[in-house]
Amino acid sequence: MTRYCKQPLSIPGQLAQLQARGLAVGNAGEAEHYLQRVGYYRLMGYLYPQRVAGSDYFESGATFEDAVSLYEFDRLLRDLVMEAVGHVEVATRTLLTYHFSHAHGAFGHLDPCNMAFSESQHRDWLDAVCKEVERSRETFIRHYRDKYTSPAFPNVPIWMATEVMSMGSLSRFYKALRGPEKKAVSREVGLAPPIFENWLHVTSVVRNVVAHHGRLWNKELGVTAVRPRIAGWSEREAPFPANRSFYLLLMLRRLLSISTADVGNWRDRVDCHLYEGMISSSRVIGLGANEGWRSHSLWRAAPLARQAGVAERRDPIVASLAPGDIA
Repeated sequence: MTRYCKQPLSIPGQLAQLQARGLAVGNAGEAEHYLQRVGYYRLMGYLYPQRVAGSDYFESGATFEDAVSLYEFDRLLRDLVMEAVGHVEVATRTLLTYHFSHAHGAFGHLDPCNMAFSESQHRDWLDAVCKEVERSRETFIRHYRDKYTSPAFPNVPIWMATEVMSMGSLSRFYKALRGPEKKAVSREVGLAPPIFENWLHVTSVVRNVVAHHGRLWNKELGVTAVRPRIAGWSEREAPFPANRSFYLLLMLRRLLSISTADVGNWRDRVDCHLYEGMISSSRVIGLGANEGWRSHSLWRAAPLARQAGVAERRDPIVASLAPGDIA
């Protein structure tokens, strides 16, 4: 057993250690500012690509400024991802609430028979939802608690519960929908139920990464997005790792079509950010993209048109599904 004996270093000491290991620092004052406000340990995630493999020392030409540039690139990427996740989350809450409540009523989620959970799974899920309701300070939650006695608080109508659910609870909610409700939602989304279920789970994982300000640029997400079995999305046609950030951006761009977001505007802002920030092949590879990312058909395709009759929308994903997938 090896005992951890490292002691904390002062800010000047941290900078001196980096310089002693071969890192060039152009502006010591600015570097100390980032070490003080961002942190040595967090910045090491952006310094790591400049280190000699298997060593604590840095490659020739490594600079602190390159790490700061990469940190700022990643920070703005997280902002763009969180913006998209927010739109998808709101749209998903609305779709699930609408179809489930019309099938089972305001309190249908309290009955495990209405969901594809086992009794213990339903109890665990409902306990988590009730805790989220109890923690909420929303006016509509307080109003229910103060006015209604049956069902007793924290059992609130599904349209209140979904507004305060975590993304994880929401993802589990969709996964537990029974066939008719799940297919009704998938018909509006234009994705087969297993695909949307997986993509919601991936979105919930990514939301947690971004909410905790985790590194996103070159992160292996720990979950892999399922590829729709349609033209354009196969591994051969879209050779981007499905557990990396660029594939996540493609996935979010597709999911934004179910929301009120201006999909084209979001894509253009991400496009500009990536074009300006992916200044080296290592950054492109770390993101999970390739040199042709900007012209790829999935990235350049026009956003899906919104029409009053969602089921009639000419979405290639919908058109490619077998009738049993969404009917």
